[in-house]
Amino acid sequence: MKKTAIALCMAAFSVSATVGIAQANPAAMQPQQQQSVEVDEATLLQFSMAMDAIGEVGAKYEAQFQEAESAEEAQQIQQQAQNEMVEAVEAAGLTAETYNAIAQQAQQDEELRERILAMTRGDAE
Repeated sequence: MKKTAIALCMAAFSVSATVGIAQANPAAMQPQQQQSVEVDEATLLQFSMAMDAIGEVGAKYEAQFQEAESAEEAQQIQQQAQNEMVEAVEAAGLTAETYNAIAQQAQQDEELRERILAMTRGDAE
């Protein structure tokens, strides 16, 4: 149970970061409302920086998730991680909505996915 919750939380920021958005606007969770985002090199760099920071936050909280003794404690830890992930995205210069839109678009767009992978590897294209 705990490992499943960890995997779900850490696997994709778009799932965890939209919790607050969904609470404010449940329609925001509808996949039909996905929007295409123009991803220039500057935005791609911001996305890459945010993605790296989110990975660091995930690694920071992974042990705490594993050691959580109750569902309530796990939920509190998850909320802390989500808050830090949103802060990391905003520190990189993106909104959670923009980050999520790019992440979702990359799932469908192989070229965008390759651009992101190249940037995270430091490749020059």
